[in-house]
Amino acid sequence: MKRKINILIAAGVAAISACSVDPVGNGVGNLPDGVCGGKIINSSYDAAKGSLLVRLGDVAQTEALRSALAGAGIEVGPLFNGLTEETVESGTPEASLASWVQLRFSSSVDLDSLAAAVSELGTVKTVQFDAKLKKASDERSWAVSSPVTRASSSVFNDPNLSLQWHYQNTGSSDISATARRGADINVSDAWRLETGRPDVIVAIIDEGVQYNHPDLQQNMWVNEKELNGTPGVDDDDNGYVDDIYGYNFVKNQGEIGWSTDGNSGHGTHVAGTVAAVNNNGIGVCGVAGGDGSTGSGIRMMTLQIFEGNAGGASSMGANAIRYAADNGAAIIQCSWGSTAGSYTSDGEFERLSAEASALKYFLDKRNCAALTDGNIAIFAAGNDALPMASYPGASMECISVTSFAPDNLPAYYTNYGPGCNIAAPGGEYDYTDGSVRESGCVLSTMPTVSIPTLNDDGTTSYSVKDYGYMQGTSMACPHVTGIAALGLSYALDLGKKFTRDEFMSILLTSVNDIDSYLVGSKTTVVGNTIGDLQLAPFTGKLGTGTIDAWKVLMQIEGTPCLVAEVGKSQRISLNTFFGGGSSNLTYLGVEISDADSEALGLLRKPEIKGGALLIQPTKYGSAKITIRAIAGGDTLGGGNNMGGKEISKEISIIARGVSNGNGGWL
Repeated sequence: MKRKINILIAAGVAAISACSVDPVGNGVGNLPDGVCGGKIINSSYDAAKGSLLVRLGDVAQTEALRSALAGAGIEVGPLFNGLTEETVESGTPEASLASWVQLRFSSSVDLDSLAAAVSELGTVKTVQFDAKLKKASDERSWAVSSPVTRASSSVFNDPNLSLQWHYQNTGSSDISATARRGADINVSDAWRLETGRPDVIVAIIDEGVQYNHPDLQQNMWVNEKELNGTPGVDDDDNGYVDDIYGYNFVKNQGEIGWSTDGNSGHGTHVAGTVAAVNNNGIGVCGVAGGDGSTGSGIRMMTLQIFEGNAGGASSMGANAIRYAADNGAAIIQCSWGSTAGSYTSDGEFERLSAEASALKYFLDKRNCAALTDGNIAIFAAGNDALPMASYPGASMECISVTSFAPDNLPAYYTNYGPGCNIAAPGGEYDYTDGSVRESGCVLSTMPTVSIPTLNDDGTTSYSVKDYGYMQGTSMACPHVTGIAALGLSYALDLGKKFTRDEFMSILLTSVNDIDSYLVGSKTTVVGNTIGDLQLAPFTGKLGTGTIDAWKVLMQIEGTPCLVAEVGKSQRISLNTFFGGGSSNLTYLGVEISDADSEALGLLRKPEIKGGALLIQPTKYGSAKITIRAIAGGDTLGGGNNMGGKEISKEISIIARGVSNGNGGWL
């Protein structure tokens, strides 16, 4: 076999290309079962040179593989750091990961030839090209053209919060000519209930995050043993040296990089949406960034799989996911994936790929006390404008996030269709007035240095500094991640526990409608020019709807929601809460706090008229009320009275532009 492998490396195997299929016409193929022995699972198109990933029947077969490849100039080592025959026990979760090995060899070796030869070895179950992963953004950044010096919102004092339309969209034309009020994640009122706890850890798997950024530093995860340990020593004995804020899997070192030529600030931008520090008087807000007090806000570890023009290989993504599992992350934030169509079914992806093995390992861990049986993986759906999500996010076990613009319509670049679970603001340049405006993109943190990038045409461009706009499902994804972190934090506050499936169901059903808006067309990028993007093809394919942070917290509480129409005095039936005879009950009143009344812009207190709730909100917002009534009679019993018992229901009210067709009840 050794001689055969050497011959194949030298000669090449032209037949390999005939094994590939191209289901979506994007030039990226995969290999179905039964082709080339059913072992080679993907295409060498854009794969990393000098690397193959191989799954064996058992970790104990590593030495046999090494022997078969002896003399071929191929190094055989564990794919997952430190997992070898000597370090893992049979039947453990680690043993499944240990069955994966990585072959390293000269970059001049033909990948297809070697893969074909290795696939013929009896010990080999799967051969995977170390495919390049894609960030789900065009990676262009734009500065804030008119910096704001004072916060216009009373929620927090961060000066640029008013420009973060994706948190609270007022419909202002300053955002976009077609901005629609309420096209946001409805987080402002949610912050009155929860801003994030430090015992919820999110792993940002991406470019390196600038951990000392003034608007991020307080909310970064810190490995205290390594911080206070000896440089060059694995002080916490976790297999990684100097991993203070996370780990750099591109350079296999603890030092994180964010300013290397070719970086875009992508990781720092994503992190800012998840948890930039709130109420600190500078910059922007993060969804789960705390309230400015010491110890508030969730924590983010930075796991770097892209750096400059290097990295982004499947092997790095798989190792980063495994690191997150072993070091306490409850959520992985992944604004990247393979090109849509590289895998065409969950079974194909989960049965065969190294990333799927790492994901299973992560999902089965339990790193947050609010989840009883696992962790949460959130991915961008992808920017291929194709009718399917990219993997790994398309897997049923993950949440895949599509993107909408300030007009509450799909962004031109977003993937849609099978595998897509929920929509969030990813932003979009505004093209409606004949020019290009960036204010409709997502505003977040950027590295504090400007980074040069060599463009395809030979010119050099530079990223913006400190804060900037970007667009992509990359930007939509961290909104869902931040809300998930808020939800876990709130569950911990309330002492509630959920299975992973229950919690994912909460996220995916806490939504507002988008399908009813998908009529006609919108002016945006179509192909390579500005044109009319038809909206009907997106109907029912962007996920369950647009995520709503307030509704997530209400579901965690167990508080039901109703939608009231802004600017309209309306009577809403109480049958859902007090039964079919609600109109005949005697009501003792409606209670609402001043803060909740202000959130809805109420000019007068809600009341009960004719057995129904009478309310007139004047502002988009969310609040809670308590309605008290008597069960059994017109008066309360007790003392010298014979009467009924007091009953009460807490109800959440969400004031929007329209009410639900069923009278307002959700």
